[in-house]
Amino acid sequence: MKRSCLFPIVASAALCAAPGVHAESDAPRVWKDTTGKFQIRATLVEQTASAVRLHTSDGREISVPIERLSPADRDYLKSLEMPKDNPFAGGTPIAKPADGAPPAGGAPRTLRDAAESKSVGDEMALPGTGATLDLSSDSPDGSFVPDPQTKAPLLPAGLVPVSPIDAYDNVAGPVVANAAGGLFLVSIGRNKSGSPQETRGRIYTVNLERKTSDLVWDHPNAVRVLDHDAPTGRTLIVDKLDQFQRGGELVMVVGLETGNAKPLYRRTLPGAGKPGFAPQVAWARLLSGSHVAAIVDRVLHVWDLPAARLVYRIENASESEPPVFSGNLIYMAVPQSGKVVLVETASGTIRKSIPTGNTLTPGAAFHSEGRLLAICFSNQYRVWDCVADNVVSEATVTDHLGSHPIHWIAPRLFRGALGDAVHLDLGMSVWKYATSASTAPIVVGNKLLTATTSQNCAVASVPIPHASAEKSIERLMQAGDAAMLVRPGASVAIAVEGANPADQAAITASLSEAAEKAGWKVSSRGSITLVAKIGRGKPEELHFRSMGGDFRATSTANLTPFTAELEIRRGTSVLWSRSTVNRIPPLLHLQEGETVQDAVKRFEKPDPAFFSRLNLPPRIPKPEVSSQVGQSVLTEGKWRDLNTGGRR
Repeated sequence: MKRSCLFPIVASAALCAAPGVHAESDAPRVWKDTTGKFQIRATLVEQTASAVRLHTSDGREISVPIERLSPADRDYLKSLEMPKDNPFAGGTPIAKPADGAPPAGGAPRTLRDAAESKSVGDEMALPGTGATLDLSSDSPDGSFVPDPQTKAPLLPAGLVPVSPIDAYDNVAGPVVANAAGGLFLVSIGRNKSGSPQETRGRIYTVNLERKTSDLVWDHPNAVRVLDHDAPTGRTLIVDKLDQFQRGGELVMVVGLETGNAKPLYRRTLPGAGKPGFAPQVAWARLLSGSHVAAIVDRVLHVWDLPAARLVYRIENASESEPPVFSGNLIYMAVPQSGKVVLVETASGTIRKSIPTGNTLTPGAAFHSEGRLLAICFSNQYRVWDCVADNVVSEATVTDHLGSHPIHWIAPRLFRGALGDAVHLDLGMSVWKYATSASTAPIVVGNKLLTATTSQNCAVASVPIPHASAEKSIERLMQAGDAAMLVRPGASVAIAVEGANPADQAAITASLSEAAEKAGWKVSSRGSITLVAKIGRGKPEELHFRSMGGDFRATSTANLTPFTAELEIRRGTSVLWSRSTVNRIPPLLHLQEGETVQDAVKRFEKPDPAFFSRLNLPPRIPKPEVSSQVGQSVLTEGKWRDLNTGGRR
């Protein structure tokens, strides 16, 4: 049956490839595309679920989608029968300790334990291919030794001015330079379209003890500070950024925090100089004075920078949920769809795969004691004991928590990405900390630090949790379940509106199962009602382009989407709600003889399964208690408490 494929002109979609399959062939061959018009002689160096990497006879490395290859080439790839895991990934070198891996045997070690490699040159290109970890492994090693953090110093609170800025300045930091001395780094990269003469990169040191900031780097290229390695006094920056925060080079600098900056070497990113968008460093973390973990164009690379050598790589890394590390960088927690994978940083050995029970990619954070791992996604969290391999706390809360970053701010309290402070013993949000118009915060000891990004850049250091939140937590702990309007054991009723009889029965069964999972009892006499509603949204006009033929040709179709909504009510008061609208998929496949409108019509239907996917919050505070669950906004370097009147 003939099928066509179209995609929406305006759409946002996440495309997730399956775990990689890797191979290398010494023999070059001729590769052709599906039309037979184009061909090239090249050697296969790598195959993933969606593409192949080829080394061409004219000295280039290219990546080609498998779907664009000829049937003969696809058959050739199938005939290789390559295993999904790479038996040569990881490992530890014995004869060459300078290569950057720790000695074999004994307890897990870090890349800092290895002798530093000799620099192969002042300017070198970093490799993008090599040993690739397969995080889909079903049989990880399983062993885990807690890796606690060094106790953080007590930093002073306050606001330290840095520099006036405007909309063309990109602020990054603060990055810890010397925690004990209260010293941090902040970078400001400027790119103004049409005014190349204004391009500029500045880096400042910020001293919280002295309440001063000093300009230590001022060059005519936009820059961003990525990380600093305190033991070696080295700072990793990305230099020569364009207006899209892409491109550039990794530069290792020594002495920046003292005002005596000296570049040691430069490293060009994989893919630099190729047509299209320049490569982008979305995130990076120094693992020693010479090793870095960096996400470049959705691939996580661990590089030995002086040697310009790839230690290993991980495909399909989430740029918005990057890896997090245990206290001494022994373990790296890598978020993936539906799980978090623990990897021994130095060797690349997969230690554990922690499920989330959800398909979303979560955020994660190691506890300071190095044993527990907090995992957040949507309005759910899970805290995992990495030694005992079990859940020590999990809940669905009333507010969205977001994913990354997560910060532990007390032994039983963490702050989620959207600012909610969640207490493990209460299983709920107990305060909300908002930091608008500022960089992503970091937490050092009992202080939260961030750099403001409007008009005047300044570094704020504020206590967390602060006195108001601590008092609220104490009251909630004393009240216990008596403070909850809905709690495990409560009776709830179910009502369904707008659904046909068949869907109504399925929705009722789904909500009954969700209520029981939350610990509630379903009863027609319950004072709390779960109200499920099926409705219609506003008509929309959709525009599509074909993936074959004339790319400029467009097609139009109309869609009136169905909506699904759940409300938890007490009388007419809505305590909590969630909703969805059904959409067409990122790629619309047309069957033979089918119009675009026909294909769109197939997706214009109600989604009763939405209710089976919901996770309900087991505890909902009483209104008078919700008003005690406060909110603070960072204003002029201090928390300003707000009277929330309760939040859902």
